Amino acid sequence: MTVFADASTVAAAAAMIPQGQQASQDTSQRNLPPDFMGVAGIAGWVVSGTPRTFAKETLYGYVDGGAEIFLQYGFRNLTVYELVPDKPAAKRKGMTLEIYRMASPAAAFGIFSTRREGNETVSPGIKTAHWIGVEQTNLVKGDLYINILSSGCTQDEVETFVFSLDRALPAAETPRPQAFSCMPEFSLLPGTERYICGDVAAANESPLLGADFWGFKEGLAEAYSAKYGPGPSKLILIHFKGPPPANLVDKVLAMFNEYRMDVTILDQIMQGRTVAGRKFYFGWNGPNGILILDEPDPKAARARIQEALSKAAKRLAENPEKRSDEKK
Repeated sequence: MTVFADASTVAAAAAMIPQGQQASQDTSQRNLPPDFMGVAGIAGWVVSGTPRTFAKETLYGYVDGGAEIFLQYGFRNLTVYELVPDKPAAKRKGMTLEIYRMASPAAAFGIFSTRREGNETVSPGIKTAHWIGVEQTNLVKGDLYINILSSGCTQDEVETFVFSLDRALPAAETPRPQAFSCMPEFSLLPGTERYICGDVAAANESPLLGADFWGFKEGLAEAYSAKYGPGPSKLILIHFKGPPPANLVDKVLAMFNEYRMDVTILDQIMQGRTVAGRKFYFGWNGPNGILILDEPDPKAARARIQEALSKAAKRLAENPEKRSDEKK
C-alpha cells in the first residue's frame, strides 16, 4: 500500500484544532466541491477549514513525486478535506480525506488496484471496493478514487467512517475492466487484480514492463495482472491497442537475455530461467501478449497462457470495436 502524505501530518493538523469545533461548515458558501454536502454529513465528524482543490497543473504541489501516475490514468481534479470529531475526545483524532475524480470508472479502479496487494482487510458491510487500515484506507466508487489518512483512530472507528462516507457519496458502480474476463480463474487470488495504464504503473508492476518497446508511455498498450497461488506467481495480460510492436518476439527475447536467463521457445511460448532459478514465460497472439512471472510449474504456466490468449482472442472477435478499457 502507498501513503501519499505522512500520517503524522494528519495528527499535527488535528492537534491544532479544538475538538468539536465546527469549522467551515457553512453550507451556504458558493463554489463548494460537489461532494461537500455528503462529506459534511458524516455522523461524528466535522469538516475543518476550507477544502483544498487541485487541478492537473497543481497536483504536483500536493502529491510529491506521485502525480505522474494519476495523470497517465486520466486525472480530472482532487479535493482534500480535513475532518475532526464533533465532540471532545480523550485522544486527538483526525482524518485527511482525498477524493480524486478520474476520467472514468476504469481509471479510478486502475489507480485503486495499484494501491493494494490482495491481503488487506475488507469489511463485509461495505459493498464498494475498498480496503481498510488503521492509518490508511482506500475505496473506489464510480469515477472517484478515495484515499483516507487517519490518526489516533481505531480500526473500528475507521470502518464506521468509511461505511458512512460510502453511503454519503452518490450511488455509483465501478465495474472492473472487461479484460479481466480473460484471466484464468483457477488458483487466481481474489483482490490482486490490477489494471495497468502508463509507463509509471507498468514499471512499478514489473521491471520487465519498463522496456520502451511495449509502448506504455505513448499509450499504445495497457495491461491487466493478477496473482495466482500457491506461490504466488503473477500473470500479466498485455494488450496492444493497435498492431503489436515490430519484432516483438525478438525484443522480448533480447530482454530475457539481458536478465541472464536461459531461454527456450516451444509452441510459441518463450520460457526463461534465471541463475537463481526464477522462471518467466511469454506467449503471444495478435494484439495480446502474456507474461507469467515466478511460476515454478511450466505445465501450469503454459496452460494459463493458452487459456488467457484464447479468451482474449474470443473477446476481441466478439467485440472488434472494444480495443481498450481506457477512457480519458
